[in-house]
Parts: sequence; structure tokens; C-alpha cells
Amino acid sequence: MMHVGSGIRDEWKFTYTASKLAEGARAQKAFRESRAAWWTEQKAKVMTEIRESGVSVNESVAAQVANYATSAMQGPQVTINADLTRKLAECHAKIGTHTQAVAEYDGWVQVLEANAESRLELTQADWLYFFGKA
Repeated sequence: MMHVGSGIRDEWKFTYTASKLAEGARAQKAFRESRAAWWTEQKAKVMTEIRESGVSVNESVAAQVANYATSAMQGPQVTINADLTRKLAECHAKIGTHTQAVAEYDGWVQVLEANAESRLELTQADWLYFFGKA
């Protein structure tokens, strides 16, 4: 049986021009921009859902009686549906990840376009960074 990890594939090098890599970087940047936009839309939907149904105020029954007060009485508590909190956090994290990637690919586009005729050796990981499908 052949082992998938065997061989020298991790040592292979592929030569590309910087202009070709810039094309890949532009495509990756555009993809990341689209993902950041999608997650921003999802965040807006979650925010709307939170505003419409995710917030609840719980108040002690004793607090509703004007002359009744004890040290055990709790003040009003505001809670947000835990699932909506998780969704909002996920959207926020994804927007940050994709926005950071957009800036990184934009930097690569600038560098590679400035050196368009250079020939560069890529490993498999390098190739996937510029041309891989997420």
C-alpha cells in the first residue's frame, strides 16, 4: 500500500512569473472581499434579529411591588439569546479574518505587479496560497 505522504512532493518547486502570481493574488483578494461582504450582510441580519427578538428583560416579581424591598431582591437583568450572541461573534471574527486577508493579498498584488517579469519558485503551499480554491 502506498503512503500518501511519501515521496518528494514537498520538495518540488514550480516557477511562475510575478505577473502570473499577481493574477492569482487579485483573484484571492476579490474572493476574500466577497466573503467579507457576505459576512457583513450576515452580521446585519443577526443584529436585526437581536433587536427584534433577542433581548429580554427579566425583573424580580418583588421589584414590581412599590413598597417591597429586600437585600435578596434582584434588579432587572437584560439577556440576549445565547445563539444570537454566538452568531454575532462568528460574523465579527469572519469579517476580521477576511478583511485581513484582503489587505494581505492587496500587498502581494502591489509587490508582484512592481516586479512583473521576475521568475519565482513556488512550493505547493505557495501555489495554494495564490491559486487554491477555498
